[in-house]
Amino acid sequence: MVTTSPVIVGRHEQAGDRQSGRERSRGRWALALVCSATFMLVLDLTIVNVALPSIQTSLHASLTTLEWVIDAYALALAALLLISGSLADRYGRRRVFRVGLGMFTFGSLACSVASSSSVLVVSRAVQGIGGAALFATALAILGQEFQGKSRGRALGVWGAAVALGLAVGPLAGGVLTDLISWRAIFFVNVPLGTVAFVLAGTRLHESRDPDGTPLDWPGALTFALTLLLLTFGFVEGNTRGWSSPPIVASFVGACGFGIAFVWIEHARSGLVDLSLFRLRTFDAATLGVIGQGFVIGPLLFYLVRYLQEVLGASPLRAGLEIVPMTVTCFVAAILAGRATSRVPIRLLLAASLGLLGCGVLLMLFVRESTSWTVVVPGLLIAGAGWGAVNPVAAEGALSSVPPERSGMASGINGTGRQVGIAIGLGALGAVFQRRLQSVLTAEVARRHLLVPPGTVRLAARGGLHSAAAAVPPTQRAGFVAASRVASTAALHGVLLVGGIGAIAVGIAIALLRD
Repeated sequence: MVTTSPVIVGRHEQAGDRQSGRERSRGRWALALVCSATFMLVLDLTIVNVALPSIQTSLHASLTTLEWVIDAYALALAALLLISGSLADRYGRRRVFRVGLGMFTFGSLACSVASSSSVLVVSRAVQGIGGAALFATALAILGQEFQGKSRGRALGVWGAAVALGLAVGPLAGGVLTDLISWRAIFFVNVPLGTVAFVLAGTRLHESRDPDGTPLDWPGALTFALTLLLLTFGFVEGNTRGWSSPPIVASFVGACGFGIAFVWIEHARSGLVDLSLFRLRTFDAATLGVIGQGFVIGPLLFYLVRYLQEVLGASPLRAGLEIVPMTVTCFVAAILAGRATSRVPIRLLLAASLGLLGCGVLLMLFVRESTSWTVVVPGLLIAGAGWGAVNPVAAEGALSSVPPERSGMASGINGTGRQVGIAIGLGALGAVFQRRLQSVLTAEVARRHLLVPPGTVRLAARGGLHSAAAAVPPTQRAGFVAASRVASTAALHGVLLVGGIGAIAVGIAIALLRD
């Protein structure tokens, strides 16, 4: 009979405990840093929406330019997420994470000192490049550090960080814009990003794919060009004319580069492993974030404008009025993250998109003369659906691949969301502008208003205050009233298309079969 020294056993147990303690500490630091970076990125999104009317006034920007302030960020994110995920898998997730933090922080500083709307759009693109590296590595780092039920809990915390950024953003944006300037909403990222950059270098564990494949630059280029041309066509279509040569060429080019991208990936499987889309859970996760982005991007953009321009809310008050949505988003993210180990991913995603769509449709009761409280039920329900999508889709993406390919899965998941935002802002922005112009034209005629030529077109492009200033004083009150009616009708168009779209995506996810 062989005996083992209790002293030796005790030493091994103590070593195992120390190792387990080190692993737990490493996991906690990884979760804290990933959630901090994600919080900063989402905070920036919601802060910007509240400040857009102030930015428009300060920099004399049109509605189309404001859309580019959002889309430049979303487009850079979407175009570079996949290659960022591949870079992270190949060269190290911690390294790419820190590069992303550095670029995002620099872009935030550039935004805070922008002297024109063009400089602001370019600086937002720099932010998006850094954000792509952060988003691509965030879920990959969590996927590497956590497995099983602990990953579901970690993703629930991550989803809560997303929701917390959404909740704090409108309030912080309102306070900073009212008390200091819209420039402060970007500068606030600088100290946060600097601290996170330093801590990531000392606390994060480096990980990579040991069998990393060569980088797929042709795939990255064709994918980026596809998104750029598609977004350009949607955003500029109303301004330039849908049948104008630049717009037609942009859509044709997007189709051509999109086909080339699929062909390249089918031959190489470098940037995107197309076989992943044979997995229905992965398909559901991708569809879920696309549907979410398509609805939420335009909803925040136009709802905040409605609260300020039609109901007369200040930036701070508009931020406060969005809080009900972000509170339920926060709670739903935590609950949904815990439910992923017990409820099928597709069922959770379908229900989440259904809630989001129903909440958006409930907001159709709003009128130009009603209080913001009319939209509160819709905000609460839509927020719950919005918050639930994030951790559920993340778990669906990560659970479909081995840990060493988590960078690709994370990149595709984040790309889907940003593609949805970019296309949603362009497509629903076209709905908004066309509806506003047609209703305002009818209202001006019905009220027998005498307005200078081009005034309606100027108002439809986002210059409601400039358009009103160009109207003779005797006609101004009537024109402002007509503009409020038209803006509300245009918001209804966005809500109707967005709500139906979210429900349709939810139904499509529910109908997926293995």
